[in-house]
Amino acid sequence: MRRAVFLCGILVGTLAVAQEPLPPELRGAQKLTALIQRVTQMQAGTATLQARFEQRKTSRLLAEPSVSRGRFYFKAPDSVRWEYDAPRPMTVLLANGVAITYRPAEKRAERVEVGRMQRRIFRFIGAAEPLDRLKQHFSFTFRDPGAEGNYTLLLTPTTHMIKKRIKQVELEIDRQRMMPIAVMYEEADGDTTAYRFTDVVINKPLDDELFRLTFPHGVEVVELKLGSEE
Repeated sequence: MRRAVFLCGILVGTLAVAQEPLPPELRGAQKLTALIQRVTQMQAGTATLQARFEQRKTSRLLAEPSVSRGRFYFKAPDSVRWEYDAPRPMTVLLANGVAITYRPAEKRAERVEVGRMQRRIFRFIGAAEPLDRLKQHFSFTFRDPGAEGNYTLLLTPTTHMIKKRIKQVELEIDRQRMMPIAVMYEEADGDTTAYRFTDVVINKPLDDELFRLTFPHGVEVVELKLGSEE
């Protein structure tokens, strides 16, 4: 559950239309500042977002990468639903200060009360915080391949709270639409999780019921508690 909600907001707040390009005379730190401002402005204009996603995990415990696919839904200010279709159905919901992971095949749901500190950590690592605020907790490295290539932002944590969990976050920013279309984060232990988003739809109304879960008869609901190190 922790890994799934860490990236809950990375796609939040972008317009799926072409944006004005960055002024060509900008260089170095000026271009980085302008890009962050542009993405942050887009974040402020997003009430809902939905997209298809592919998730790829690598781990020293896995012989080969694990690949999952499904749909992602967001509703401001901080309701998120990951609906996994393959390789097996699973729902991860974060809403109203509660995180729920539901695995229909196992007839089991895990429910966690997410405290204020944990929610803050999730927002930082998931970039649900406006991108400019993340500068308080990460150092930024900017790559611009030029021409038609997308921008890349490398975020390295500078605070102990985040360093314990994340080694680095990499964002791919669509050059034309100024929106994140892929994110990869490397955990402190070297495991990585990468997401790529497609078919992005912005500000289409989403029913509040999408961010509630009701379970069929026979599903075991287990209450968990996050420790200070989780």
